[in-house]
Amino acid sequence: MAQVKKGIGLLLFLMFAGAILGSVLTVIFDLFLPSGPLAHIFLANIDFGTGRPVTLHLVLLDLAFGLNLHINLLNILGIFLGYYIYRNS
Repeated sequence: MAQVKKGIGLLLFLMFAGAILGSVLTVIFDLFLPSGPLAHIFLANIDFGTGRPVTLHLVLLDLAFGLNLHINLLNILGIFLGYYIYRNS
């Protein structure tokens, strides 16, 4: 069997898809999981980023730049799943 060269683009795509899958699972767990310690483990997130957007006021237009990430356990599991699929495909 021939060795297939996998690029970094495939890795980034699979990890991003895993993070999206983790976000979908977070919403589903939020709807159906009763509140309690198990829900807190899966649904608690860490927020980091710029907070408010950085705004650049120009004469013609205003530009706003910002990035906020909300990471939780299901997102991390999804990212690891994407990496696992990359390594074993």
